[in-house]
Amino acid sequence: MNTIENSQEMQKTVNPYRNTENDRVLVVLDVRNITARQNQDYCNARIDYGKLLTDTVDRRILIGAIAVDSLIEDSDGRDSARIFHRELKNSGFRLNLVPPSNNKGKQEGVDVKIALLAQKYVLRGQCDVVELITGDGDFTVLVQSIQSEGVRAYVTSFYKSLSYSLRNEADLVRILDNVPIIRMHPGTPAVKEAA
Repeated sequence: MNTIENSQEMQKTVNPYRNTENDRVLVVLDVRNITARQNQDYCNARIDYGKLLTDTVDRRILIGAIAVDSLIEDSDGRDSARIFHRELKNSGFRLNLVPPSNNKGKQEGVDVKIALLAQKYVLRGQCDVVELITGDGDFTVLVQSIQSEGVRAYVTSFYKSLSYSLRNEADLVRILDNVPIIRMHPGTPAVKEAA
């Protein structure tokens, strides 16, 4: 074996950034970022969040799956998205709702909540990989911070909503458009194949 082959083989065995089944994974879902793109491009389909979580974790060790969303109350003071939020919970995500921070009910504080949650796990040494399911470029600084602590930061997003800076900073990027995690709504007509 020549020196180059030895060097390449050595890199494969000592690479601290390789994925292993012993990796502890934190999954954080930015609900509004992902659902906004889904609603624009895949309006007749729903994301199978259970499959998304399973595929994201793969054979690694899941230490937490957190879906962060804004809390919008209906006229009765109840969560207006409670059915959808129940679906997220049933898919394995722990739900973290952020109340509106102003009187217009605008979503603010969700990005801060995501960053604080991820940093908490990273700084406590509880994870080896943070899987961010978002395309929001505001998380580029979070990815850099995660990486500075020796933790890998992976991003999963739809292509059209993936920020250029986030894509370039992440250790790994998965494009949701290429992953079979979308299921059709009941009653949606099947697409006929051309003969």
